[in-house]
Amino acid sequence: MSGPATNSKSGEYRGVLFWLLLLGSWQFLASPGSKNGIIGALGAAGFLVYAWANLDRLRSLGLDHASWRSAPRAYWELAGVGGILAGIVVFAIGTASGQNMRLGDNWKLIALQVTLGPVLEEVVFRGYLFALLMWLLTRVATDAGRNRLAVVFAAVIFAVVHLAQPGVSWLQLACITSTGTLYGWIRCRSGSTAPAAVSHAVYNLALYAISGAVLLGEKALSSL
Repeated sequence: MSGPATNSKSGEYRGVLFWLLLLGSWQFLASPGSKNGIIGALGAAGFLVYAWANLDRLRSLGLDHASWRSAPRAYWELAGVGGILAGIVVFAIGTASGQNMRLGDNWKLIALQVTLGPVLEEVVFRGYLFALLMWLLTRVATDAGRNRLAVVFAAVIFAVVHLAQPGVSWLQLACITSTGTLYGWIRCRSGSTAPAAVSHAVYNLALYAISGAVLLGEKALSSL
């Protein structure tokens, strides 16, 4: 007969497995060698299936603050459409301003940036950080104002962290802040970090898809 202690231990194991699959797959994808990449890709696929199957069930190891929850279908659709539109707009702005929008073709990096990366970043920034900001802002704003401030602050911190990457321009920081605001808004509206992660993944995928399509078009024109 199962009781509260058994359920608690089962929930703890789910949290441990969540992080093991995420970080373990990340390590393989980030390591040199095609064999490591294949293992990492399989691990990433397994992680995504596991994460989806455990919506509403990940509450141990602080994951209750990450709000990895289910959401109404409309928010998943909003996340996908928002990610695509953001990718198109950012690519257009970057191209018009003379930025180099050609992305690399390292398949392991692409796999990271459209699977594990968005989940990890959203759990951290729209999960843990968002929850911390909401708590800190409890006494200085109403519920609606607190939500807006948390969305904006999390987006700004998200952008500032990207300064660690070499060669980040002010335009790129503005775009990162804008997309971070989009993810935060989706997180706020849906009450879940998962749709925000989907929007983030779709945005990254859209950038790669547009960049690849442009490159193919240029090659086709040059061969005429």
